[in-house]
Amino acid sequence: MLDKEDLQAIAQLMDLKLGPINNRLDTMGGGLDTMDGRLDTMDGRLNTVGDKLNSIDERLSNVEEDTKITRNAVNDLLEWADDASIQDVPLFKKSK
Repeated sequence: MLDKEDLQAIAQLMDLKLGPINNRLDTMGGGLDTMDGRLDTMDGRLNTVGDKLNSIDERLSNVEEDTKITRNAVNDLLEWADDASIQDVPLFKKSK
């Protein structure tokens, strides 16, 4: 049977053999922590970009709506200017 000293010697041998593995795992853990920090930074930047894109999309929707209104108003004015019945001299000559 093994006594306390034998068990301590075995534990020391295991610590000695497992030391490089523990060091490697510690290094990998530090690398993963660094990657996690970088991913958090990227996530924050992507959220900022998403917010900016949402703002641009909203503004573009407003521009599209204003463009439709303007296009309809211009078309109405062109129809009015084209109507010879409401004027003695047409505002513009139509090319045939």
